[in-house]
Amino acid sequence: MMATGDSGPKTFRRGLQILEALWAAGDEGLRITDIAALTGIQRTTVYRFLSVLVEQGYALPAADDRVFVFNYAHFVGNPNTAYSVDRLKPVVARISAQTGDSCFLVRREGADSLCVHREVGSYPLQVLAVTIGHTQPLGVGAAGLALLANLPGDDIRQILVANKNILPKFGGMTCQQMEKLIESTLERGWSAVGNAAVPGVLGVGVPILHRSGHAIFAISVSSVMDRMPLKRQRSIVELIKKELASVV
Repeated sequence: MMATGDSGPKTFRRGLQILEALWAAGDEGLRITDIAALTGIQRTTVYRFLSVLVEQGYALPAADDRVFVFNYAHFVGNPNTAYSVDRLKPVVARISAQTGDSCFLVRREGADSLCVHREVGSYPLQVLAVTIGHTQPLGVGAAGLALLANLPGDDIRQILVANKNILPKFGGMTCQQMEKLIESTLERGWSAVGNAAVPGVLGVGVPILHRSGHAIFAISVSSVMDRMPLKRQRSIVELIKKELASVV
């Protein structure tokens, strides 16, 4: 019989404790400090566990990004929210294969976007500057902009304030310009960003929304500017939406 003090079972029990606390809290959700108090697990450890639980779709950030909720849909298969990195990887691969271009899956990491998966296409010129694990200010790339535009207004304002001094390093971007990009993204339903994260490159992004309406992931396709006229941008967006629909 395995000892109760072994690190594997202990780690597993902690994860279950956090999930049980979130489940019991219902739609109200819990802050990290609440979870720590209820479970007796240190806040830094709770934060690490939540990062994994959110990435795998077991928990979700609420409208207030400091609050986390149990993702019932992950277990019951609700088509609106049952997304995880593992389920989305084949989607990213299919999109890249059909477009011939690089395709990216990102999620929010504070005031940044984090690339959690990337597929490289068959076209001779590929966007390779963004790799798995790469972070940049939220809104700079097409996927990050799709995410940012679909966050609650208070979160958007906080993120713009946090990134105010670093945005100019990306194509001379300003908070005012970012606000206009957010507005145009919401109007059309998808994002388009050129000459920002990578000069000479244009990307289009589509948010993946939780039932609350805010984004949990986003997918983008990027290529050289000459390869991305408006007509092709729209066809890629429709392809992304079609492939996302296939996993629910």
